[in-house]
Amino acid sequence: MPLNLAATKLKTIFILVLLLLIVLTVIYFHLETVKVESIKPAEFVITNLTVYPKEVEIDEPVSVGVNITNIGDEAGNYSITLLLDNQIFENRTIMLSGGESKTLEFTIKCSIEGNHTVSIGNFTEWFYVKAPTLPETMEIINLLVRPYEVWPGETVSITSKIVNKGITHLNFTLYLEVNGTRVEGKKLYLKPGEEITLEFSYTPEVEGTYRVKLGNARGMFTVVPRGMHTLCVSSMPLGVEFTINGKIAKTPYAELLPVGVYTITAPKEHIPSRFEPTWQFRSWEDGSTTTTRTINLQEYTSIIAMYVIMRCCPALYVWNGTTYVYVTEVSDGTGYLGILDHFKEDGSMVFAYSYPWDYIKLRVEPKPKNGFYDFIFIQNADEIFYIDSVTLIIVDHPEDVEVYSTKATYIYNLEEQGVIYTVSKTPKAPVSATYISPNGEILDALPLISKLDGIYTPGHEFQWDTLELNLGDLSEAKQIKLIVSGTIFYSPGEIQGEWAAKFINKPGERPFPPPYMEVMDENGNWIPVPEGRQFPLCDVGTDIFVVNLTGLFPTNNYVLRIYTFFDTRFDFIGVDTTPQQEIEIMKVKPVKAYLMQAFPTNSTSSGNFTKYGEVTELVLEADDMFVIGRQGDMLQVLFPIDLPPVPVGMKRSYFIFVSCWFKVKGLPYLSFTVDPLPFHGMSSFPYPPTESYPYDEAHLEYLRTYNTRSIP
Repeated sequence: MPLNLAATKLKTIFILVLLLLIVLTVIYFHLETVKVESIKPAEFVITNLTVYPKEVEIDEPVSVGVNITNIGDEAGNYSITLLLDNQIFENRTIMLSGGESKTLEFTIKCSIEGNHTVSIGNFTEWFYVKAPTLPETMEIINLLVRPYEVWPGETVSITSKIVNKGITHLNFTLYLEVNGTRVEGKKLYLKPGEEITLEFSYTPEVEGTYRVKLGNARGMFTVVPRGMHTLCVSSMPLGVEFTINGKIAKTPYAELLPVGVYTITAPKEHIPSRFEPTWQFRSWEDGSTTTTRTINLQEYTSIIAMYVIMRCCPALYVWNGTTYVYVTEVSDGTGYLGILDHFKEDGSMVFAYSYPWDYIKLRVEPKPKNGFYDFIFIQNADEIFYIDSVTLIIVDHPEDVEVYSTKATYIYNLEEQGVIYTVSKTPKAPVSATYISPNGEILDALPLISKLDGIYTPGHEFQWDTLELNLGDLSEAKQIKLIVSGTIFYSPGEIQGEWAAKFINKPGERPFPPPYMEVMDENGNWIPVPEGRQFPLCDVGTDIFVVNLTGLFPTNNYVLRIYTFFDTRFDFIGVDTTPQQEIEIMKVKPVKAYLMQAFPTNSTSSGNFTKYGEVTELVLEADDMFVIGRQGDMLQVLFPIDLPPVPVGMKRSYFIFVSCWFKVKGLPYLSFTVDPLPFHGMSSFPYPPTESYPYDEAHLEYLRTYNTRSIP
């Protein structure tokens, strides 16, 4: 027992000693850590970055200051990097004792104009470098850098006129800078009012772009590989496709090409999309009017194709909730006044009747503006317009069909004008479509008309184009309808007048025959369809319309030919045989209409035009009481928005029906004046002496009240 007790005591003492050692070790290491942590290493803080002055001239010094503080206990070295415009400008290393603070100063000189940034650490400041201040009385004009494009080692000439506009002598050094570097200075001594021409030469050796500065005047030139030069082809507007040596390109075009001969051909028309007005080629920048141009590229060359928007009659726009969206040109062909039908044996002229009605489906849904549906008609072309009535047609129809209207033409009084048909949303394509050019060339046109994609069939003016359609077997169809999207390109009135004059010795022959259709009889002969069922006239703006072919085919051979004499092109033709669906049609009259000037004009049109202001009662009915306007005029027509809701299961479509005639400039047989006034009962225009505008009391009162804007 005593031995066990002794052993136990020894164990206890051993454990106590071990615990004491552990505690002492922990205390030791803790004290050492506290001792180490109580001495902070060197740590640096950047403050107070300053730049002075904030604005200097080129190569003037800028002072940069920054404060560096060592917030640690130990001494240490710190490296500072000064960045100028994010590029290393200078590196410095300083030694600071614990707690020491020091301000470093740098000096910067910059020869490049503009804003510059200075950065140290996370701090950034800026300063601005400006050109040396020119004397107020010195003027630098006509800085010319020639040639614009050179090869390495070729000399560029930089010239400018320097004028002393003051009353005292000028003594100043003017520096030429190239790419921000001063390359030469010339001392100038100018008497009051003196003008001199200053010339510099510069020979670059490296390819690239060089920017030239002389005082406050600027220019540039480029250095390109030897044997190459830049050819630029632009257009007004941009985005015109053209060919260069037979390859398709698009403006703006700028390519570095081997020197040599290039043939550039621009299109006669540019159609940005079927939702925008068409542009027509007028000339190149040098005045040449042929669409093809040959360029011998021996230097930097830039050419421009000039186009003008094809304008004919008032252009219709509708408010879509954000802006006025272009829809189409109104009555652009059917309402043409002065269509020459033919010459008589004695040389006198016989004129045709033109139908003023246009039936336009809106491709965008009108949205309210200030409580109304808002439409505007702007006369962009130099013409006179006679708007008689404007009606908003609202059609509610089943959701699974589309609705389109029939159209009008001239000479032929079509039976179905403004009739709204339902058609399938997925009409069938013809079995085949063959385009036959005026010289007999044949083209497979089916790929061109199968999609509504802005890709058109060819067309020619004052020549017959033929489009032959095989519609397939339609012997079981109760109704046959064509869905057509096309456009037409008119030449100016002067050209049309010149063309008409060629027929003075061709009595009875029409210089401007309307489009027409033919079908095959039982003997396989082509025969025209009845005049009242003929093909309508396309719009200048691409429109979609219906042609009812039901009952026109004498046999089960459903082949059709469409002949067009004006430059008519088709984007889409589909075949629909679905039966007519039930539709609801609402005719909505305007509640307000205002005539105003949209832009000034130099038009030579004259006569008594409608005064500016409210003209609501003039557009309610087709009553020969017109809103008469000229180039630059705008008619705003407002319709009510409190309409019945769309029935369940139906969709709402919108049309504008307009009665509008127009008179063009340049016809040798028709004065460019308001009078004589057209009217719905005339047989032609100009009408014979046996006919007259209805000068009854109501129409006289209209003339006295509204047509008081007299333009001589």
